[in-house]
Amino acid sequence: MNFLTIKHLMLAALIVLSRPAFALHIMLDPGHGGIDTGAVHGQAREAELVLKVAQKLKTLLEKDANFKVTLTRQLDKNISLPHRVKMAEDAKADIFVSLHANAALDSRAKGVEFFFQNNLPPDEDALYLASQENQALLNSKELHKISGGDNLSKKGDVAAIIEDLHRQNRLQSSLRLSKTLTSVWSTDATAPQATIKQAPFYVISKTSMPSVLIEIGFLTNPREAKRLLNTEYQSDLAQKIYTALISYKEKMDNHTAKTLD
Repeated sequence: MNFLTIKHLMLAALIVLSRPAFALHIMLDPGHGGIDTGAVHGQAREAELVLKVAQKLKTLLEKDANFKVTLTRQLDKNISLPHRVKMAEDAKADIFVSLHANAALDSRAKGVEFFFQNNLPPDEDALYLASQENQALLNSKELHKISGGDNLSKKGDVAAIIEDLHRQNRLQSSLRLSKTLTSVWSTDATAPQATIKQAPFYVISKTSMPSVLIEIGFLTNPREAKRLLNTEYQSDLAQKIYTALISYKEKMDNHTAKTLD
């Protein structure tokens, strides 16, 4: 049995093991909170808006036996980025969904954006946005502690292969989730445009499970800010994400069934 055969067998095993047969555990991460208000424009505060959408989405998921849901925060409190990641890892979540609201110098900027972490170089706007979101962590001792400091463990060839396969599977699943979200938005002619991007946001770079960061709209766009403050629109956002999660789970379950045949 050659090296490539071993790698392919490991990949197949990882795919099967990564597809939950029962309830899919979603870790919802409303960004910012507490003294970290996130983007603020007029009456719109990012931390408040994303928490409201997360709570509405949580209600939908809790009514569905196909899902289990946990929130990184349920109140307007500040939680560090490393702690959010740790919560997801400790809970052994299957999917990590981080909610944010965007801002731009150009008030014409609009739309919903889905970010996932991959190996391609991010565009300048995405890199700047990620640096803004990660800013609170740049001088934190917690980053050094969570990352293990400067001591990198030596891994054997097999362990390195497994780690690489797991990373590839995670990236593919994250992209699949992002595409599923985009497809839901595309079926609604009244919804703002939705695009998929990639950038090194801390929370989606450090989590070991498939993850996506959703920018639900631009607070600096007058029309979008007005919609985001509307309770019905917040419910619509939650419903769209819920619909995408249902579709994603169905695809994963079908893939698992075919793999096991």
